[in-house]
Amino acid sequence: MPEKANIPVDALVVYRRRQPHPELYSFSWSARRVDVSRTNLVHAEREGETLYLIYSVSDGKDHFHLRLDTRLGRWTLEEIEAGT
Repeated sequence: MPEKANIPVDALVVYRRRQPHPELYSFSWSARRVDVSRTNLVHAEREGETLYLIYSVSDGKDHFHLRLDTRLGRWTLEEIEAGT
């Protein structure tokens, strides 16, 4: 079952030409770093004038949902789902 997190994180991304969104390679908070091994889904949500990109990623074991505020350039870890 997913665990709500709502934690601001630092993200390592690459912006590629002709790609619809940045590619997320890793993210970190406190002393923890997660290297993304797979991006499962990226979709957009809009709240008023702010566009958010929602990432569903995994590190090979656990799954994570992150939100990028494209207006402010801020990343938030929304949920963590521990692998089995």
